[in-house]
Amino acid sequence: MRKFLAWGDMPKGSSSTAQKAIAGIATLGITLITGCQKSTWNPPTGSACLPGNPQAKQCRDVSIINNPVYPESQSPQLTVISLDPEFEEIVGRTPNLVPLATGFGFLEGPVFLKEKNGNGGILFVTDQIHNSIYSLKWKGLINGQITKDSWEEPRLFRNPSGVADGQTPDLQGNLLTAETTGRRISITRSISANLKNPNPQAPTLVGSYQGKRLNSPNDLVVKTDGTVWFTDPSYGSLQFPPQPAELPNNVYRYDPKNKQLKVVAPGLVMPNGIAFGPGERTLYIIDSGAIQGPRTYYPYLPHSIYLYDVLADGKTLANKRLFANVAPGFPDGMRLDEKGNVYVGTLEGIHVINPQGKLIGKFLMAKQTANLSFGGADNNVLFIGSSNTLWAVKLNVKGQTPIQTRPEQ
Repeated sequence: MRKFLAWGDMPKGSSSTAQKAIAGIATLGITLITGCQKSTWNPPTGSACLPGNPQAKQCRDVSIINNPVYPESQSPQLTVISLDPEFEEIVGRTPNLVPLATGFGFLEGPVFLKEKNGNGGILFVTDQIHNSIYSLKWKGLINGQITKDSWEEPRLFRNPSGVADGQTPDLQGNLLTAETTGRRISITRSISANLKNPNPQAPTLVGSYQGKRLNSPNDLVVKTDGTVWFTDPSYGSLQFPPQPAELPNNVYRYDPKNKQLKVVAPGLVMPNGIAFGPGERTLYIIDSGAIQGPRTYYPYLPHSIYLYDVLADGKTLANKRLFANVAPGFPDGMRLDEKGNVYVGTLEGIHVINPQGKLIGKFLMAKQTANLSFGGADNNVLFIGSSNTLWAVKLNVKGQTPIQTRPEQ
């Protein structure tokens, strides 16, 4: 999940394309007409979007362009790089990355919920730089392809959002959200309420450990027993405003049945993305400790994906080992497909790593890519949040985690 870029800070070592992404946001303007004069007004970003700031309400006034014509000058020269025949089978002979919408601040936390009937569903994404969550109605593939009729224009779902980061559905289809400044995991049970109005705020699922507030929950995943596993680095406490973290940077397991919160993976520098392996026998956890604060990058610190065994009790982790180091930059959000391949957001796009830890291919994006998620009726559409633009690509594999159904229609 994105650390500091969304708040105007660029870690050392970042690419010029990522810098241009932020420059593009800074110059995004909305023209206001007063009398005979025109002036350009930029929606506030960053700390100005936090509750209590007089400008916070204006952070809702973001100009989102649906179905954009993406400039060739900003497109990657090679959108797909295959490093192994395994990857060619995944993307097919003619992969097609489709830009769905642009104009966001910095996208995170995509998650898809399908409708009870038909091929449609809703994709939710978080916009950290504007402290918002957006929803996009997905109508499905047309003759097996993504076309302009496959989706509708994104709409503001919730603002403020606690600077929402990673998201996932629980087993009932409720939306769980890791909130950076909210310092909690929230649960949205009444999705219909926010589809009508972005004002309703979600209640807290869990927000403290041993009487101390969580640092800044980053990403989360739900196990088939209903437990919620999430990462809690101290990125939020470093900037909102800077303040000491109350807890170590832990990975937790929360059981909604008995409301117990337990540390399952201490000792990581900055725990970030998280995902279960096949059969939930293993757990992948990203450590993005190479990023420690605004305008920092320490290559000797972790930019790694670690793999743990889940013991027979289903509650305990053991045998931590390195799965892969990711560069340039650091790994962020990740998902797995049905074959056990790991898809991870990086500075240059999406890296796809096979179960043996080998990099087999890349989706090169023009801008830094934080997060991704599988979705669609057949769970074979990869939704990608790349800086200010939301993309989708149809694959020849399905996501490992089954798609949950929206509980209320």
